[in-house]
Amino acid sequence: MKYISYFFIAIASAFLVILLSLSSCSPNHKATTNQPMAMKEQPQTSQQTADTTVKIRNFKFEPANLAIAVGKTVQFINVDEEPHTATATDGTFNSKALDTNQTWNYTATKPGTYPYICSVHPFMKGTLTVTQQKN
Repeated sequence: MKYISYFFIAIASAFLVILLSLSSCSPNHKATTNQPMAMKEQPQTSQQTADTTVKIRNFKFEPANLAIAVGKTVQFINVDEEPHTATATDGTFNSKALDTNQTWNYTATKPGTYPYICSVHPFMKGTLTVTQQKN
């Protein structure tokens, strides 16, 4: 008698699972939400004209060492198939993940030497040197 009750519970559970699965697959099932779909956040891209460009290619920054003046803009463009970032090790700038052919601009605001890496691939390294603006 004990095993018969287990058998009926198993049959009822299986029936319930099948019924719920089939009801969610109904071709007449329509979403009734009026809210807009949330879009995945993309890295900020700027329409500002860049003074110089760093290409991310073959898991390297090209050029790896760059000097610009305060107020000048450097554009990072990822031409690799993998996502990459340009992230200053001191936190001064961070591009977030750039997909293939995506760009990100950074305008230098303070003189100094800023080593940076790709946070996805930390073996990728570069240095941005920002000099005082010339008169």
